[in-house]
Amino acid sequence: MEKISSILSKISESAPFIFEILINLAAALFILIIGWLLARVIRKRLRSPSFGPKSFDETLRPVVASGVFYAIMGMSIYAFLTKLGIPATSLLAVFGAMGLAVGLALKDTLSNIASGVMLLFLRPLQVGDFVYTDGYSGSVEEIGLFATTLKNIEGIYIYVPNSEVWSNRLQNYTRHTERQFRETIGVGYESDLKKTQEILLNVLEAAPGVKGGDLKPECYIASFGDSAIMVSCRCWVPADQWMKRTSDLRIEIKEALDKSKIEMPFPQRVLHNK
Repeated sequence: MEKISSILSKISESAPFIFEILINLAAALFILIIGWLLARVIRKRLRSPSFGPKSFDETLRPVVASGVFYAIMGMSIYAFLTKLGIPATSLLAVFGAMGLAVGLALKDTLSNIASGVMLLFLRPLQVGDFVYTDGYSGSVEEIGLFATTLKNIEGIYIYVPNSEVWSNRLQNYTRHTERQFRETIGVGYESDLKKTQEILLNVLEAAPGVKGGDLKPECYIASFGDSAIMVSCRCWVPADQWMKRTSDLRIEIKEALDKSKIEMPFPQRVLHNK
């Protein structure tokens, strides 16, 4: 009985201490959960195009949202550990050691972050641009902390690490508002070249969206081929309509030449049997 009484007495004496630990643990967990929920809500709001002024740069939106999310989570974790009674100096030492270890283990990830910062600072591409990089092409959907998201013409999303985008050659097809259409057509040697040039120029100048002024259409004799005279023409069309406009122009060029009875010969090979 004395042993049982002694055990109960010790439990009774330590009950306030245990209760305090449980209260602090519950409060710490509450802080962590609230911080996590708050970070998610704010990140979702920041990612929404309807949030913020109209002048807000859509290219920066996902990065700002991710940065705010990780900042809130970092503060929540710090508050969680502090509430558990861990000294601030110890936390700083632990975070410093963890940061060094993580930096060494995730150097490629840090490289992606650094490359993402450079992409956002120098702006070789922006959300909505159509680009080609590292063997992939598509419209830029997002420039994140770690990767750039592309959407190709087939609707497939492609995630390219920022370090790959930064270190490889990048072709931006929509950086400027105009993009050049260039086509070389072979016509027969018996064709009237001046008439051919006139027909091609008329097609280009009459096409909707083709630029004039300093960017007016041009047509010239490019070379003499084995079976045809090569005539080149070029003009500038809106970059965001390039695929449709170039397809329409090729159709109109073919129809105009057919209507004028101008032949577009194809290579022929004659075999002699001995």
